[in-house]
Amino acid sequence: MKHKNVKITIIQRASRLMERQLDQVSSKLLALDVQERGIQIYFDNEVSTVFDDDDTGEINITLKSGKFLTANAIVYAIGTRPNIEIAKENGILCGRGVKVNQHLQSSIPNIFAIGEIAEFNNQLFGITSAAEEQANILANFIAGDISVSYSGSVLMNILKFNDLNLCSIGEINIPENDLSYQEIIFTDISKRYYKKCIVKDDLLIGAVLMGDKNEFAEFKTMIESKIEMADKRNTLLRGASNDVPVIGKLVCSCSQVGEGNIVEAIEKGCKDFTELCNKTGAGLGCGSCKTEVKEILNNTKVLA
Repeated sequence: MKHKNVKITIIQRASRLMERQLDQVSSKLLALDVQERGIQIYFDNEVSTVFDDDDTGEINITLKSGKFLTANAIVYAIGTRPNIEIAKENGILCGRGVKVNQHLQSSIPNIFAIGEIAEFNNQLFGITSAAEEQANILANFIAGDISVSYSGSVLMNILKFNDLNLCSIGEINIPENDLSYQEIIFTDISKRYYKKCIVKDDLLIGAVLMGDKNEFAEFKTMIESKIEMADKRNTLLRGASNDVPVIGKLVCSCSQVGEGNIVEAIEKGCKDFTELCNKTGAGLGCGSCKTEVKEILNNTKVLA
């Protein structure tokens, strides 16, 4: 909208942007980047009243702080809340979502829940990759494989913002006074460049990447696999990421993978879909590009 010369104002209830997805440093850098784009932010505030002005055709808005604004449109970003009413009415145990065990079973064993409505260990996992992981585990369990179980998903957030690379994976803050956690940080505030890794017991458990997220797929795999880093720690934030330029049309904005990158991997012998995703990094983020990746794989196979 800003590129269309539309004046934008953000009203943020919290004291910083994305306070649950980013640490304080990356959140501050994000706010600076947004403000430099000519977008005004009101922190610790919220919309109090909204009235149409019949004379001007504009919307009159009053904030909790007493600030008065006029606008042509107002957009609310309030997140999602699981629709658990039907489940509760039928005696299924619910918290914020439908409570499930390691097999995604609700309190009524032949009723299952996955995705944003499923609450596992008092936590909701409202991301595409978690829903896909749960669906795979549930499908195998229903098919008779009782050995499969769900233990939770690695949470991640990717901000798809023009000219800004920003994502977080796993833990983003360490507990106070707990010396078993360590932070590895590289910062260049003037360039809006910030990278942080959180390590515990020689395991990578979280990361924030801003300005360059080339390590995203690699870090996500390291966190999920829970493999000790050993010497890998020495190169975590020392420019050892595989910065491959985007070739052709952009397919995966999470990992910056182009159609040409995918075709190139296929032509080099990568014919399995899962292997292709792991090799290129496509589909390892939000997952919205997986259908397109599959189409490219199938089409390239046919041409071969």
